[in-house]
Amino acid sequence: MAELISLDEARDLVRRAVDTMVDLESLTLLESRGRRLAQDYQADTPWPATDRSAMDGYAVRAGASGLPVGTRLEVVGACLAGHPFAGEVADGEAILIMTGAVVPATVDAVVAVENTSGYVDEGQTVELTQEVSRAANIRPVGSEVEVGDLLLGAGTRIGAAEIGALAVLGIDPVPVFRRPLVAVLATGDEVVDIAKVPASHQVRNSNAYALAAQVQACGGEPFLLGIAKDDEHELRAKLTDGLDRADVLLTIGGVSKGSHDLVHDILGELGIERVFHGVKLKPGKPAYFGSRLDTAGAKVTELRRKTFVFGLPGNPASTFTVFDLLVRPLIALLSGAPDEELAAEPLRARVAGVPFKKNWREQAVPTSLRCESDGTLIAELGPSKPSGDPFGLTKGKAYALIPPDTEATADLVLPVVFYADYESYGV
Repeated sequence: MAELISLDEARDLVRRAVDTMVDLESLTLLESRGRRLAQDYQADTPWPATDRSAMDGYAVRAGASGLPVGTRLEVVGACLAGHPFAGEVADGEAILIMTGAVVPATVDAVVAVENTSGYVDEGQTVELTQEVSRAANIRPVGSEVEVGDLLLGAGTRIGAAEIGALAVLGIDPVPVFRRPLVAVLATGDEVVDIAKVPASHQVRNSNAYALAAQVQACGGEPFLLGIAKDDEHELRAKLTDGLDRADVLLTIGGVSKGSHDLVHDILGELGIERVFHGVKLKPGKPAYFGSRLDTAGAKVTELRRKTFVFGLPGNPASTFTVFDLLVRPLIALLSGAPDEELAAEPLRARVAGVPFKKNWREQAVPTSLRCESDGTLIAELGPSKPSGDPFGLTKGKAYALIPPDTEATADLVLPVVFYADYESYGV
């Protein structure tokens, strides 16, 4: 294992490794929900496109001096959404107007119906019960969006609001970043399928399923490669299959110092260039990261496909934690997330609960969060659990990140990072 690096250094190396073309695809408007937008969209018209009424009431000519309380106006027509008023409005006249309707050019104010004597028929008069000034209750053309304004930027995660905005713009189908394919391979003679009853020296392949769920939660498309025993030929075949098919290959186990830990040696033989192997992180110290540039069939002028590999430790807490802190940022970038989003500062919370022991590594401790009445975010730490405990992670929703050599003190404030399931994106 090479010299250990800090978690921040590891995350920076992961972010900087994504320097190849990210694939795009087109989806229908509704299918695009949850994906990342692949291009910018600017306004090609102002919004609103015309002066619009902000209230139900009457459109009037207020003039520079406005209209005083008690003014009586003859109602000469109506202006409804979808049915503009075609005539002209003179001094002393008004037209009925509804919210969102186009304001005729010959009026300069809208008075809310509740500030009048009420609704009356055409040909009758309405009385103002409140003074009206010029431009009242009118949304001027271009007051919300001007031509050329950026409405949605590339990398924006598409939710319901964004789908509404795209529909306003008439964008269907929608160009999005393709979900990266993520292969998951468990290794080790001790690992058996989850359908089997494990012997005392065996464990079910639970890590692979947890990883696949984490991949889905952060926008990737997982597929399971099964289990590779501690056999060089079988391991090489499965690693080759994953590298050929996936954008990201996740291996579980086989990357520490054990005599049967073959994974990173075989990865080197298969052309994977190691970026780092070993992080000052508890749990997750043996974490491995590397990549391979696929030059087959690529033109010199093209950005070529890169395959990324993470070697994750075999203990459940280690596998889960390394994914959220290191793998998730890479999948987010391949899914179209802008780099500055990943670089954003995490939330911070005051630590409560069971005191922790200081460690020479950075510690990622599962924690539940609560908010006090004054708005203070509290990270409620549970009792320390070994990294082999598959159930300890269920007690938290996030990790409290404890810097190396930090003592547990009163009012200690730490950064917290949500599990992928509890935050649509976000380290």
